[in-house]
Amino acid sequence: MKRIYLDHAATTPVDKRVAKEMRDFELEYFGNPSSVHREGQEARARIDFARAQVAEFIAAKPQEIIFTSGATESNNLAIQGVVNHAVQKLKIKPHVVTTRLEHHSVYNLVKDLEKRGVIEATFVKPSSDGMIQTSDVIKAVKKNTALVSVIFVSNEIGSILPVREIGKALSAEGRTPRPLFHVDAAQALKFLNCNVEKLNCDLLTLSAHKIYGPKGIGALYVKTGVKMQNLMLGGSQEYGRRPGTQNTAGIIGFAKAIELLGTLEARQKGAGKIIKLRDKLIHELLKIPGLELNGPQGGNRTANNVSITISGIDQDSIMTALDLAGIAASTGSACVSGSSEPSHVIEALGKVRGKNSSTLRLTLGKATTDSEIKQAVKIIAEAIKTLRQ
Repeated sequence: MKRIYLDHAATTPVDKRVAKEMRDFELEYFGNPSSVHREGQEARARIDFARAQVAEFIAAKPQEIIFTSGATESNNLAIQGVVNHAVQKLKIKPHVVTTRLEHHSVYNLVKDLEKRGVIEATFVKPSSDGMIQTSDVIKAVKKNTALVSVIFVSNEIGSILPVREIGKALSAEGRTPRPLFHVDAAQALKFLNCNVEKLNCDLLTLSAHKIYGPKGIGALYVKTGVKMQNLMLGGSQEYGRRPGTQNTAGIIGFAKAIELLGTLEARQKGAGKIIKLRDKLIHELLKIPGLELNGPQGGNRTANNVSITISGIDQDSIMTALDLAGIAASTGSACVSGSSEPSHVIEALGKVRGKNSSTLRLTLGKATTDSEIKQAVKIIAEAIKTLRQ
């Protein structure tokens, strides 16, 4: 039985060309990039070239790209870095504005900082279809607001949030200094324009394994002039912002994955093909009684995400049934896939109805086919019917 992989928001399969690039690099360039000898400097040169590739893709400067272990670390570095600077250097209790649609690495972190009394926090609530209004974010800004952090694309329900409009509005306020603006673009890079100048952002989170690159490598864009504290102490790697020997092969793979994404036109063309399959999947699934779509429809939804609430079925049961039938899917964020706690995102939409309700997230990729969508609909329908009986 050929399995159907519909969990690309959790991770994408590594592109064979990325794997080859990494393997070839590892076999030839093994030196520590911080060493002064030839072997080390050859590795350092390749990292510098990769950094320039990533920077060019988002219209940044190479020195504004800090390589990390992934999106979770990038989000933590951005938020804690700004907060710690405000507390330790500016001597204020900072206010942070974010949303109830954020990835757990933002949402749980801000919750924890608020609980410990380090910050004040405002969590902007979405509409019932999972959208955030720019005006609600701007209204939440106060005199002591140090940071506004908004996810570009919801990893759970696929909402494309108005980050460009939020960035523009923050800049237009004329406050000096204005709150720093952080965008988590981990799920946006595949399909959307992440040009940091157009987004008017100061910090931007990126991840390689969401774009057919390797796991364990990500990046944080830090605009020149942004003041923040480091999370770790050590060497001077990554312009002194992130000490430790770099994941050289991962960085090379990340840059190759970025290169393979191509131009914005190419990404939008690829998105168009996936959107047709996504809409077909949504249309067929909503024919099943007791199913409801989570998140918006149309242009405000990312190309590959389908999130549904299923009434009358236990969540563990549907996930087990689909896995046994050959479908790899998820309930939402992979970071808490084993948790029995309801998703804070689904709760924010007002769709948690107790034990007899489940959430299913199906996310498509560039290799997903029409025949797989047809088969997936059939399997899901049969599983729901059997479990309800």
